[in-house]
Amino acid sequence: MYEKISTLVPKKILRTFTQELLYNHIEIDGERFTGFLFLYSFFLSIGIAANAFIFLELHPLIVFVVSFAGLIFLAYALMKMSSDSKGRFVENILPDALQIVASNMKSGMTTERALFVAGRPEFGLLETELKNASKRISSGEKVETALHGIGERIDSISLKKTLWLISQGVRSGGQMADLLFQLSDDLKNQNAIRDQIRADISIYILLIFFTAAFGAPLLFGVSSFIVEVLSAQLANTPTINVSQLPTSSNFGAIRGFASGASDAVSSGFIIGFSMIALAFTVLFSSLTIGVINNGKEIDGLRYLIPLAVVSFLVFFAMRAIMATFFGSLL
Repeated sequence: MYEKISTLVPKKILRTFTQELLYNHIEIDGERFTGFLFLYSFFLSIGIAANAFIFLELHPLIVFVVSFAGLIFLAYALMKMSSDSKGRFVENILPDALQIVASNMKSGMTTERALFVAGRPEFGLLETELKNASKRISSGEKVETALHGIGERIDSISLKKTLWLISQGVRSGGQMADLLFQLSDDLKNQNAIRDQIRADISIYILLIFFTAAFGAPLLFGVSSFIVEVLSAQLANTPTINVSQLPTSSNFGAIRGFASGASDAVSSGFIIGFSMIALAFTVLFSSLTIGVINNGKEIDGLRYLIPLAVVSFLVFFAMRAIMATFFGSLL
């Protein structure tokens, strides 16, 4: 059943989920997983839309579309963050692994034996891939094909480029040990430069985090309370005769202000607008932190929930403080 449902899914989305399963070493068929995800997301979105319509009186179709897309994206984001984390770990230990392989080849080991011995437990995922590549080479598979298979199961651009260079060296018959030593040194320099850049831009990350977690909530808390006070004051303002004012749309705001209409701006609208604006501020701040920190927007989603919790706590705490000291104005 799940395979039939997956045929309704766009091929690009199906390939994306299949690749993420491979990167995360989840031994599940891509079509079955995608069909399962879309089917249960569909029914869960129906339940969310029904409850939102009954209890919150929200438009069920809009809630359904947003919930369905959100659940699919949430599953993808979790898998993508996990595969990126594994890829970064491999990039950090790749120079040491290359040095060990090069030392083994210098000592006279064959390529497959050098790869197998280089698989250390501290290498984690890379240990498994190195040993699997060694076994495939021993069974008669080409070295280039076996190395390419390592890159297909680990989400790392640096690893793919390194394996491509090694494959070219094997094909041209060069001194593989010297090539691996040189690649190891280059990768160490690259990682050092990346760490230095990350340290240099850390001040920008702290600034964005402080703005989203404290600056924006404080401003929204104060401004929303001030607007709420002004609305309450206008509601208590004696009405004046505005029948002589022009009735054109250009004077609509003036007539509402002069008449002291209490429903011009409600407190619920003020709080709702502030919360929506704050939510977007937190979202884009998290994505920006991900871009600055690791070069990928999706990496910033890991900061979204803690940043949102802190931000909304500060917002409501500021409103509570303002109400304590200036509540009489309401």
